[in-house]
Amino acid sequence: MSETFFITGATGFVGGRLAERLIETGARVRCLARPTSNRRRLEALGVEFVDGDLNDRAALRRGVEGANVVFHLAGLTRERRRGEFDAINRVGARNVAEVCAEVGKASGSAPTLVAVSSLAAAGSAPKSGKNGNNGKSGKSEDAAFDGRRLKRETDVPNPISAYGRSKLAGERELLRFAAATPTTIVRPPYVFGPGDAASTPLYKIANEKGLFLVPGWLDRFYSFVDVDDLATLLIAAAERGERAEPSTLDPIPAKNGRCSGRGVYFATSPTPVRFSEFGAAIGNALGRKVKTQKIPPMGVLGTGVYGEIVKIVAKKSPPLDWNKAVEALFGAWICSGDKAARGLGVRFETPLAEQFAAATDWYRREGLI
Repeated sequence: MSETFFITGATGFVGGRLAERLIETGARVRCLARPTSNRRRLEALGVEFVDGDLNDRAALRRGVEGANVVFHLAGLTRERRRGEFDAINRVGARNVAEVCAEVGKASGSAPTLVAVSSLAAAGSAPKSGKNGNNGKSGKSEDAAFDGRRLKRETDVPNPISAYGRSKLAGERELLRFAAATPTTIVRPPYVFGPGDAASTPLYKIANEKGLFLVPGWLDRFYSFVDVDDLATLLIAAAERGERAEPSTLDPIPAKNGRCSGRGVYFATSPTPVRFSEFGAAIGNALGRKVKTQKIPPMGVLGTGVYGEIVKIVAKKSPPLDWNKAVEALFGAWICSGDKAARGLGVRFETPLAEQFAAATDWYRREGLI
């Protein structure tokens, strides 16, 4: 008998790909979705729908009961009104974990809970204490990338944005129930790949203007993960991942700035690349030269302020708001995938340039650029 999986956030970019991967194995897949959400992709897969949202505990219970694994992917990356981050990213995570624990107590067997958080919850990469090699080899997690070392699961989280703080708050809610339901947290960095509608403006400007926009004066290193690689890691985490403990994120007094990080994994390609390399790969796939255009910090912050005004006046979510402007300018978003490689045997060996090209081809085929 095949396993049963319950997914929150399946109508999103990552959740849709994860559902496809699970269906390919012959598994039974249930997806939490609002009646008004776009279900076409999931309907074509033949998944079972559970009508509701993260605040609908009855719907969550219907999805969780009988499931072997719960993948909690639903989350908010941009809020239109103050308080939305907390309501979705923290309270939503708590609701899912609490229902899993309640179902487990009633049935005698709690499902495994694998939750997608974010590198933003961990925070900006710390300064390197060594001279490092400026990221040229990428073989050691102590290598320095512009004076920063890769963020590790054992670093005590220090989010710098409202979004990051809400995701960390969600992680802490999950850990409250970790003793009652086996829990693993996966933190991806910049997720890209076919289906990523949120990044369309970057590809569109590169195609139409021959420009790739880099926020700020520094061309920083970034960690990236392809959506299919992320799905691979999520499935591996469900099958054989380390499980978290309530104290997973608590600082260890004897270890300066460290926690156990148990049950937490970064999902990332092996070596960070500069943001301009992302643009160059898009240009290569388009068959044209793409010039890097650096946006002055005040321009980035000004656009972020404008984004906040758009939220209030037009009730829309702009591509860049204050939260994302802060992350773009003040964060060093690089992390190590060594723990996942060692503990889960998940190694992402396809070159990033090749994956960037495949994503660009998808945008072109879909007529988005």
